Amino acid sequence: RKWGQVGSFTFHTVSTGVFLIKFDSGHARDWVLDNGPWDIWGYHIALRKWTKGMSLKLEDCNSIPIWVKLSNVPVHLWSKLGLSYIASVLGRPLYMDAPTTNRHSLTFARVCVDMLASSSFPNSISLDLDDG
Repeated sequence: RKWGQVGSFTFHTVSTGVFLIKFDSGHARDWVLDNGPWDIWGYHIALRKWTKGMSLKLEDCNSIPIWVKLSNVPVHLWSKLGLSYIASVLGRPLYMDAPTTNRHSLTFARVCVDMLASSSFPNSISLDLDDG
């Protein structure tokens, strides 16, 4: 429902568990990617921007974009570079949600990270920070 307020899109089944969502505008696509995570019919969906040559087979999916919530982030690391540094412990940082980007609240940050599908998810991340 929220997606339709931003722009039109069509939803196509490619195979079991794999779908292609075509947006009428790049603005709508970017809004959906930036404002996740999303659940459809009770299922969490992992969205990835299509690239030329991308496999659309579920078994070829070696990594998955995961939204992570980072709490107790030191203020001096509350930037794209700092949050990417922290999130890189888990995988390749992709983007932050809108409230994090706009620094609406410094209580926690949400970052989408491309993680290896075979990796385990830690409960916490310890940072060794230089004081100088």
